[in-house]
Amino acid sequence: MIATLVEYAKLFALLVAVAVASGLVVMSVAMRTGGATVETPDLRGKRIIAAIEILDGRGLNLKVTRLAWDPEIPADSVVSQAPGPGEPVKTGRDVDVVISRGPRETVVPDLTGSTELRAEAILSRNSLATGARARAPCASGRQGVILAQRPGPHTRIGRGETVSLLVCDGPFPSYLAAPQFTGVSLAAAMERTKRAGLKINRVTYRPDAAPRETVIEQTPAPGARAAQGALVTLAVSEGPSAGGDASATYAFLYYTVPSLPGPVKVSVLLENSDGEKEIYNRVHRPGDAVSLLAPVKGRTAAKIFLDGELAEVKRY
Repeated sequence: MIATLVEYAKLFALLVAVAVASGLVVMSVAMRTGGATVETPDLRGKRIIAAIEILDGRGLNLKVTRLAWDPEIPADSVVSQAPGPGEPVKTGRDVDVVISRGPRETVVPDLTGSTELRAEAILSRNSLATGARARAPCASGRQGVILAQRPGPHTRIGRGETVSLLVCDGPFPSYLAAPQFTGVSLAAAMERTKRAGLKINRVTYRPDAAPRETVIEQTPAPGARAAQGALVTLAVSEGPSAGGDASATYAFLYYTVPSLPGPVKVSVLLENSDGEKEIYNRVHRPGDAVSLLAPVKGRTAAKIFLDGELAEVKRY
């Protein structure tokens, strides 16, 4: 926007200069004995002030009809004219010209190290647009900082074209070997996931010869590479069953109470194929962590309310 205003200001100043110069030419011609026929000079490629002086010498006026981008004619120079060079014209008449704005190109600025917001502003000032954005972790961990760009800095491209950005998405994740949860109770597995910085995503109960509440299967597997904060899926024994291989699936719901002026009532309404029912209702302070196991049957949604007002919906 600022670049556009500056450009309009330059155009206005140029037109004022042309108008003043043309007025002087008109006064000069008026003092002569007019009506003679002269040949129109070749103004193409001439700077606008030089073109005015040439026309003044032949008793003609210069009239700028428009400005146009041109890859070869320098800015503020004549691109074309009417009447054309060598055509006869009466003195005191106008010669219409198109003035070059220069090549429709700009130099791509160096955006590396800038924030996304600043990069957008810089591109706008240079008559460029923000293109596709890719995100990746970076060594500095400064989220939102530009790591690379395409086209690269100092490349000449057309005005209005786009520049793609690679943006830092935070620090590189740290990894660990997934602990072994199989063979221990679900309560012990929950404690191990917490110490390792992992989270349980789903728990599936199914009949098995192992004692009830014993973890019989896990993803990721024991010793597998897992990122900090990764989700763990567990299968838990519900004991031997003579009635078939029916299984039940549960999902862990995690929620942190937001910063509020004071304590708030947190209630959770679970909606699945069995219908809708409240599964949690307690008063919490800001910053408290809420975690509970919710049965997943078909399309399941957990609706979290704060003092009766819907705050978030988690789907499973």
